[in-house]
Amino acid sequence: MKILLVLPFFLTACYTKTSKPDYNFMNSIKLQAALDSNKRTAIEINPKKYYFGIRKNNEKLKGFFYIRNTGDFKFNILALRADCVCIKINKSLNYIKPGDSLKVIYEVDFTNMLGATSHSIVAIGNCAFGNQTFYMEGTIIKQ
Repeated sequence: MKILLVLPFFLTACYTKTSKPDYNFMNSIKLQAALDSNKRTAIEINPKKYYFGIRKNNEKLKGFFYIRNTGDFKFNILALRADCVCIKINKSLNYIKPGDSLKVIYEVDFTNMLGATSHSIVAIGNCAFGNQTFYMEGTIIKQ
């Protein structure tokens, strides 16, 4: 005797928020994909995450992190992209030799921000294990 089990399923429409594409970021990824895959390297970001605590919305946060090339090939920095126009990034080189590090200085302007917030900066280049990201988070209160 055979038993036929029929399971009902439902189709639901997917909803996604549509926003304007970030063409600069997409072009950086396209450039990254075009790099020679035989010359991919490994990098580490230190610290990987930073909790900046409670800040007032009229403050600016200045900080830094390091990108270290732990691989065998030069790390070509195609871009350092922040997820917010409130972040300014300053870097001095477009590549990092194997074994060397680069200090990346950033400044975040908290004007017009309130509540819990998190932001990221992505290092885009010839990474063997995908792009590496620096995260920061905290809370913004009224001045």
